[in-house]
Amino acid sequence: MRQLEVALIGAGLIARLHLQAWIAAGAAVRVHSDDGRAADLAREFGATAVGSLAEALDGADAVDICTPTGSHHGIALAAIARGVGVVCEKPLAATTAEAEEIVAAAERAGVRLYPAHDVRFAPAFARLHELVAAGRLGAGSVARFLVSAYHPRPWTGHASARSGGILTDQMLHGVDLAYWIFGDVVRVHAYYQGEIATPAPQGAVAAGTVVLTHASGALSQVVARWTATPKPPVRVAFHVSGTGGTVTYDSEWPQEVRVVDGEAGNFGYSGELPFVSEMREFAEAFAGGPEPRLGARDALAAVRITQAAAESAWTGRAVELPIKEVS
Repeated sequence: MRQLEVALIGAGLIARLHLQAWIAAGAAVRVHSDDGRAADLAREFGATAVGSLAEALDGADAVDICTPTGSHHGIALAAIARGVGVVCEKPLAATTAEAEEIVAAAERAGVRLYPAHDVRFAPAFARLHELVAAGRLGAGSVARFLVSAYHPRPWTGHASARSGGILTDQMLHGVDLAYWIFGDVVRVHAYYQGEIATPAPQGAVAAGTVVLTHASGALSQVVARWTATPKPPVRVAFHVSGTGGTVTYDSEWPQEVRVVDGEAGNFGYSGELPFVSEMREFAEAFAGGPEPRLGARDALAAVRITQAAAESAWTGRAVELPIKEVS
């Protein structure tokens, strides 16, 4: 089988994690970044650095966009115009309108489009999805998802309160999990606390909470926090209850998931890095294999929900969401 050619755009932390994962998946990677860091990153991992976006896209099977959110739209459309498949670090775009334009362009061109929502590939969350889909937790589900992480990236600090800040950035991880596990969201009610624009010297940088009402009747609360300390760099947790039992998980606890009042079955919290599983699924899909566990519809849903969360927090009112199919 011919080696997959990937154009990695960006040279920050996420680009580094994606590059390691692509190499583990057997891909050949060329790296481009406007900040001058591409050469050092490429050299470290035995990849190739190139001097322009056009050069990166030339002959590539896929582009992996790991740049600040505001640049995703232009890079994705440039790749699609050249028939290059797209992987894009979350969120797909800064606005719902831009995300819809990217998806529509990919569909017209017949180009594969996959959002990088890496938490879906963490073993504990993948197993939770299996349990709920199989009906092992029963009906009447109520869930709480927590995502907490260090916030060292200055470019996200430019988000104003109206744009949503943490509600449209980090909270997307928990929102995507809730959508994946419980389905379409029809009502969004959110609020945030703390400074959205700049990291604080200690304690929480910002905190956002959203309550999602799903078309299925399930309720999900998603809590996201930016912290000013890098230890631990990321914490994810869930607590899900239904008529058949309760399942809890916290990445800070070195133990198996706890199951209460039901027979869901225990499952371990450990496994390979989510990025490795993610890029392997994408690589197999680009090579003609099965589709990965998420695609364009998921990217759009996540942007729509987080944009609604920003609107809700700004206005103080819940936002109703119609169920939309990707057309």
